[in-house]
Amino acid sequence: MQSILNGSPEWELCGEANNGNEAIELTDALLPEVIIMDISMPGRNGIEAARMIRKSHPQIKIILMTLHETGELVRSAFRAGAQGYLLKAEAEQELLRALREVVEEDHLYISPRVDHEVVSSVLQENSGNGHSRPA
Repeated sequence: MQSILNGSPEWELCGEANNGNEAIELTDALLPEVIIMDISMPGRNGIEAARMIRKSHPQIKIILMTLHETGELVRSAFRAGAQGYLLKAEAEQELLRALREVVEEDHLYISPRVDHEVVSSVLQENSGNGHSRPA
C-alpha cells in the first residue's frame, strides 16, 4: 500500500497502525482526511475501530480492506461507517480509484469483484445518507 501511495503525489501517508486501538489513537492525534484500514487486525478489528472513529470523527472517510467478499462482512463494514470496501487482491489496481471516489467524489466505493446483489443491497441501505452511487 505504501508503494502505491508513494507513487501518487496527491496522497501523503501520515501514519501507520498495527491494530485497531492504535488506529483510533493515531486518528485522534493526526486527524487524517481518510483512513485505509484492514478489517482483520489484532485486538480491536477494523470494523470495530471504524465504528469508534466515525463516532468521534464523522468527517473522516474510511476505506476498509480485506481478503473477504462475503455479503455480511461488506454490510457490516458500511454499517460501521466505512465509505469504501476494497479487496486486497484488487488494491494495486483499485486503491487510488477508491481514494478518489470516497474523498474527492464523496461516493461509496465497493471493489468490482464483490457480488452485484451485495452491492445493490448495500447501496439501497445507504441511499438515505447521500452516498448512493457505486464506484
